[in-house]
Amino acid sequence: MLDLQGRLGQLNPGGIVALELDQPGQLLGKVWWEIWPEDSRALAQQAFATAAAGKVSKFNAFCPTVQGTPRWWDVVASPVCDADGQVREVMVVSRDMTELYMARQALREANLRKDDFLATVAHELRNPLSAAHNAAELLKLKAFDHARTAELAQLVQRQLGHMSRVAEDLLDTARVGRGEIRLNLVMLDMRTVVADAVEQLQAAVQARRHRLTLDLDPAACMVKGDHTRLVQVVGNVLGNAVRYTPEGGAIAITLARAGDSITLRIADNGMGIPADRLATIFDMYSQVHQSTLRKSDGLGLGLSLVRALVSLHGGSVAAASDGVQSGSCFTIRLPAAHH
Repeated sequence: MLDLQGRLGQLNPGGIVALELDQPGQLLGKVWWEIWPEDSRALAQQAFATAAAGKVSKFNAFCPTVQGTPRWWDVVASPVCDADGQVREVMVVSRDMTELYMARQALREANLRKDDFLATVAHELRNPLSAAHNAAELLKLKAFDHARTAELAQLVQRQLGHMSRVAEDLLDTARVGRGEIRLNLVMLDMRTVVADAVEQLQAAVQARRHRLTLDLDPAACMVKGDHTRLVQVVGNVLGNAVRYTPEGGAIAITLARAGDSITLRIADNGMGIPADRLATIFDMYSQVHQSTLRKSDGLGLGLSLVRALVSLHGGSVAAASDGVQSGSCFTIRLPAAHH
């Protein structure tokens, strides 16, 4: 309850808890709108003025608790009149809308990511389609020798392979969302998984002249897993390291058993990860460097698939980075299998 000067005269127990007050009288006597942060203060002052003039006023605004906890409020300021109909004080009812606000914010961000994702899908498919179309048109001319014809055919094959991988990522994402991923679990050595993933990306590593070093445990690193899916996991993480590490950069892969876990680390000295992206880097459609590397940034599905597939194997994955241009390190832990 506020007097006609806007001073807080009464606060119910719910308000004491919601505002995280140490003492019930901590805010009594203070001018109500001065409690609000500067960005919201004018709204609070106007709502009080409207209520003091005899009309109900409503607004939504941000105001942290006394302890600094972020809170978003739905506020209603109502006049309280005496027997003669004169306003004698103002009653303010504030509902904590933080959960609803955060949910709406998450929906807005998801919608923006979806829009970016759809634009990226179009980009990822348009470029190889254009290249394949141009090559096909040239082949129709039948004016090239065997070597040039073979070169154009290989270009078409590469672009079709790229589109196939895009389609597979989309299908895998849909399967994960529906819980339809089925693992073919067998006893396998993670050293073989790493070797197969490296072999798949060897051409890209060489093309960018990366210094790739492997430090693999001399003893078998056995897990119970799906070989194809684990190669996909390692390949996605290693592929990101190749993509985001400048030419001539360094990538290091270490694999070791520690107790009941098999730990794989893939580290690079590339572009790094901004601090504000670390928390969401495994989210679907998340792209760390979409503003600077749009041509090669992919769909933003790779790391979300990594997390899902590692989780299906009973493991975990984490990312670390000291920031932009400071490199990054991805750590995958899987339960060790006993012989």
